[in-house]
Amino acid sequence: MLRKRLAYGFSMSLAITLVLGLDEFFAPWYPLWFLTALIVLGHAALEIISLFSVTSARPSGNTVFAGVLAIVVSNWAPHVSEALGPHPISEAAFDPSAPIHDLAWPLLTFVAVLMFAFVAQGAQFQRPGATMSTIAGSILAVAYVGLLGSFLIQMRWFEGPSHGLLPLIALVAVAKGTDTGAYTLGRIAGRHKLWPKLSPNKTVEGALGGLIAGVAASLIVAAAAKAVLHAPMPSWLAVFGYGLVVSTAAQLGDLMESMIKRDCERKDSSSMVPGFGGVLDVIDSLLFAAPVAYGYWLLFAP
Repeated sequence: MLRKRLAYGFSMSLAITLVLGLDEFFAPWYPLWFLTALIVLGHAALEIISLFSVTSARPSGNTVFAGVLAIVVSNWAPHVSEALGPHPISEAAFDPSAPIHDLAWPLLTFVAVLMFAFVAQGAQFQRPGATMSTIAGSILAVAYVGLLGSFLIQMRWFEGPSHGLLPLIALVAVAKGTDTGAYTLGRIAGRHKLWPKLSPNKTVEGALGGLIAGVAASLIVAAAAKAVLHAPMPSWLAVFGYGLVVSTAAQLGDLMESMIKRDCERKDSSSMVPGFGGVLDVIDSLLFAAPVAYGYWLLFAP
């Protein structure tokens, strides 16, 4: 199982790196990143609909799927509009708060999805007892996949060498390094259960292995960026802190998706990805780690 996970994990990381590298020729449109986000988050939306459908929430599949895709598309709106002409808000070449402003687009789209969910359920209302649960389940699903996923998408437009390539590689390296380290050390030396009510197989030893691997991945990426790209990097203490907090967030993301599957009485979100389960099982750590990495990068990046 470990060999299969490593093989597929390496293949997926290589594919993402290739997509990001090729997309540099199409900046700031990034069509390959757009297609990747649509496919990955779209499939994750289908999986969360399937998971929630066995609970009392029973979300509207059409609202969740269309809502997530709408949020994905909205992430490109500020960058495409700026590429087509002068930005109407700012005349500066670069506004340090621009990444925060860009998040307003997916947020406004989410608000529109929220309002649509109410109106759509109002139009279908027949008897009391299920409407509020459907709206709540739909909005939670859209927020979990669409809003959290937006932080991952938006990192592509960070300022710096190769645009957001380095922040994205650092995020994926730390999150997936954490997954691999936790799984490996947990299998070898795991004795004490970490949170058995949510995930009976995860151990304290595995969590520590994940933290060590996450910090190591952060340091390796920073060292490689300095040596190969000659990119300015924050202090080594900040790089160490990045690995620590992003690794912690990644493990929390894994545990929270385990809670969802536990509540839905499912082992995996689907069988789409051999060795991992579903698409949601692959990106669960990234969904929680992305907002943390996004904020940390804005605070400490040189």
